Amino acid sequence: MRLAVVHHHHEEWVPALQAAEPRLEVRGMHPRDLDAIDPAWLGGAEGLFCWRLPQGLVARMPCLRWVQNSGAGVDHLLANPELPPHIPISRADGTFGLWMARYVAGHLLAEAQRLERSAEAQRAGRWDASILPEDLTGGPALVLGFGRIGRQIGRALRELGLDVTGVVRTPRPDPEFPLVGLSDLVSRLGAARVLVLAAPLTSATRGIVGAHLLDRGNARLTLFNVGRGELVDPAALLLALERGTIGRAVLDVFPEEPLPPDSPLWRHPKVTVTPHHSGPSTPRQLIPDILPNLRAFAEGRPIPGVVDRERGY
Repeated sequence: MRLAVVHHHHEEWVPALQAAEPRLEVRGMHPRDLDAIDPAWLGGAEGLFCWRLPQGLVARMPCLRWVQNSGAGVDHLLANPELPPHIPISRADGTFGLWMARYVAGHLLAEAQRLERSAEAQRAGRWDASILPEDLTGGPALVLGFGRIGRQIGRALRELGLDVTGVVRTPRPDPEFPLVGLSDLVSRLGAARVLVLAAPLTSATRGIVGAHLLDRGNARLTLFNVGRGELVDPAALLLALERGTIGRAVLDVFPEEPLPPDSPLWRHPKVTVTPHHSGPSTPRQLIPDILPNLRAFAEGRPIPGVVDRERGY
């Protein structure tokens, strides 16, 4: 079975995937160089490992019968008109939950422990006894999207003393956390200390954090977006920051990446911008997660846990 790797880090992924499943024949190329693989070999490849689909690639792969995404979000693949709906897509989040939990906890603790003010006082050689850490105990935290990633983030926030509630499409009983529906998000935001966006991009979540929601926030609220940039309306976010219905935003994903140099988010004093690094997509992180898929593909079996196109994840 042939697995084509079309990825900007294909030199790293090809040997790792080959070692993970030696029964596969794995070759790779950069997305900008579709001629790097022998056209006849590519035409007979049944599997594809990629992030974004280069234009014209699917037409060169008439035997394609499975796509393994190199990350958790698959909205870009589902929306690609070149990819026929009958071809199954599988996603991977590896240990993203642990990485993203560290990301959220790290930025929140830096804020709560007043690290910036302490650094300023140190630079000035000033002992400032008025710099006291915030007690996060009991602070309401909302995590929108409560799959493996959102749950790991929720556990980390709970360990910091916050009172965590998961926000999901359909409320359900859960042994660890209370889970509420999307319709409850607005009513809970006024008291929230933290709102974490870890949801996939679907028709129900696109633009969900807009003026209608942000107007109901509060000046202590910190928003984290580690999901998809399109979950947030940037104009509404900037207006809410100015009005004080949100206190701060930590953004790792954006509708356009890289974030354009002229974006006001770069320079806003209440916004932290990071370069989509909260969940690194590396072989070490992802291959244990996709190994069952690789084995099923090598053995000609159905791929387990493929994406539900109706739900979007």
